[in-house]
Amino acid sequence: MIPHLDRISQLSHMFSFKENDFVGINIGSYYLKGLAVQKGEIVNWFLERNNGLAQTIKKIWDEKKIPIKRAKLSVKGSSCLVRCFPFPKMEKKKQRQALFYEMSKFIPFSSADVYFDFFNLQDISSKEELILLAVAKKEFINSILEAFDKNNISVSQISLDSICLLNLFLSVYKTDKEENAAILDLGYDYSTLSIVHKGTPFLIRDVKFSTKEILQIVSRVKDFSIEDANKWINSLKDKSEFFKLVGDTISRFCQEMKSSFDYFEVNKGEHIDKLYLSGGLVSVEGIENIFFESLDIKTDILNIVPSDKKSLLSNFLNKQQFFLKNDFTTVFGLVS
Repeated sequence: MIPHLDRISQLSHMFSFKENDFVGINIGSYYLKGLAVQKGEIVNWFLERNNGLAQTIKKIWDEKKIPIKRAKLSVKGSSCLVRCFPFPKMEKKKQRQALFYEMSKFIPFSSADVYFDFFNLQDISSKEELILLAVAKKEFINSILEAFDKNNISVSQISLDSICLLNLFLSVYKTDKEENAAILDLGYDYSTLSIVHKGTPFLIRDVKFSTKEILQIVSRVKDFSIEDANKWINSLKDKSEFFKLVGDTISRFCQEMKSSFDYFEVNKGEHIDKLYLSGGLVSVEGIENIFFESLDIKTDILNIVPSDKKSLLSNFLNKQQFFLKNDFTTVFGLVS
């Protein structure tokens, strides 16, 4: 199977490609997180350790007895990049060709080695517009498609995690589009920082901070395995010991993150108004306070679903699963 370029979704107010029955899957290095959607409602969900993509997909479909054979995917990794930059205005087909030949100016990959898509964010002048370019290495995408092919599951769409989160943010926080916001997605191996200038993406970059780093600190101090460290954190009623262990690490990272905020302020002459956190680690109650104290910026948890999409929650977030909701932020951005 040779994937088409339109498998990498463009940024829009919401995804333009609509299906009634599909499984939305966020493919992480540690977990596969998914929501099965039928007739516009979530009918099943999974959070499964990624022990080899093809065999994990088979395990999920067998154990969950999922009848749907169509998937939408969200991915991230060192093989994926998103960039925002000015580019000359021209007819879209010519613009795609021009981007292909000039891509090396904006990304460290050869244009021949990547799938890409782009979106025109806004006009800059009569001759220039702001472009969002999303790329993923062909080798990376092809390996994912091969794993789904082995399980006879067709892939109708591939997006990038950061774009899913931006779509979710722009949908949920419609009234905040006049604010300058930063979105920090705390991933297992590394995190992604996105800065939005009054509703328009300004910067998207990976940052060297991860849930794995936090778990390793707990593992080392408490002499736990990584999995036991994760269970210990989730079991704590009083989180003060956890924050004492990791507070300095988070504070140091916040100082590094300020360089991106400074870059925004120099270029736009404005401040970041609010920081939104996403990812499983933000389920630790009170973690946003460390970011607020370190950055002196109002900090909140990114809501997972627009108010007009609450029906999506009816078969998902019962009392037993409520603590998992922040693990599924990216998936909700994919399926909403």
